[in-house]
Amino acid sequence: MTAPPSEYVNVAARPWEERRPGVQWKVLHEEGVHRTVLVRYAPGAVIPRHRHLGDEQIFVIEGSVSDETGTCKAGDYARRPPGCVHTVRSASGALVLAIMAGGTEPVPEGRA
Repeated sequence: MTAPPSEYVNVAARPWEERRPGVQWKVLHEEGVHRTVLVRYAPGAVIPRHRHLGDEQIFVIEGSVSDETGTCKAGDYARRPPGCVHTVRSASGALVLAIMAGGTEPVPEGRA
């Protein structure tokens, strides 16, 4: 049996997709519920309160993103385990590599 070859992605050729105002992403890899994306936040961008249905890991390349737990700056890593509820904000903008295993669902304020 032949081993599968390496997979190279021309990141510059991938389009940015607007996910919500001020938040865009490029999908680098997707297989089932697993997804690797670059996420670009404009200054002041907010992702409303949501719950992670699977695991999410992020590495901040530029800028910073914050939630109720703290701030993840360039060169930092954060993990959002399944069930994590938070709101993401980027005061000055950011570029983030995110590796996800599952989606999210909205969570209204005052609910957990």
